Amino acid sequence: MKRYLIAAAAVAGLVAGAVSAMPAADAAGIRLLNFQAGEFTNVIAGGSAHYYLTYTLSNSRDEASRPKLRLELRTDTDKTYGDHFDARTYAAVAKAARRESYPSSAKIRSADLAAGASIEGLAHFGRIDPNADALEVRVYGLFDPVWRDRKGNIFSERRVLVLQFKRQGDEYNRQDDPIALVSSSQEVEGEPVLLSSAK
Repeated sequence: MKRYLIAAAAVAGLVAGAVSAMPAADAAGIRLLNFQAGEFTNVIAGGSAHYYLTYTLSNSRDEASRPKLRLELRTDTDKTYGDHFDARTYAAVAKAARRESYPSSAKIRSADLAAGASIEGLAHFGRIDPNADALEVRVYGLFDPVWRDRKGNIFSERRVLVLQFKRQGDEYNRQDDPIALVSSSQEVEGEPVLLSSAK
């Protein structure tokens, strides 16, 4: 019996060694930019409710950075919405906020963000499914896609910030129901790709 236990322990050790030798994606993820979600709600533009998320993007590094920011909304009703500019929506949101304007994510991508600087932006997702209750916003471009492990191997990965929102309220006038942020996490899409081996 003891011999079997020793053999089992040896196999477990080999498996553990194999797992630890694999790229630890969670140990990577060098953050280039910080993203702070603001208000997720809607505004009536052109007679329809258009949903948007305000946010603050910050560069805490000591050098300027060109944001590669991209946002996407996924719902529990299997719908996906891209962030896109809509002049009427941006004008209506700016008017409600009593400010001149919000830059779109596309405009933020077009210029460097200075070291230590922050900018307030707006992501517009349009007319989303009114039956959706769980809303997932995926934020791309915040992390360095290339990283090196302790052995000197260089990998590429697609790391994304995942913000989970929940619509709160009943079925009546759903466009008026508040939307609250319930969780924030990081996720790697797909498997890390080996770009260069240390061997």
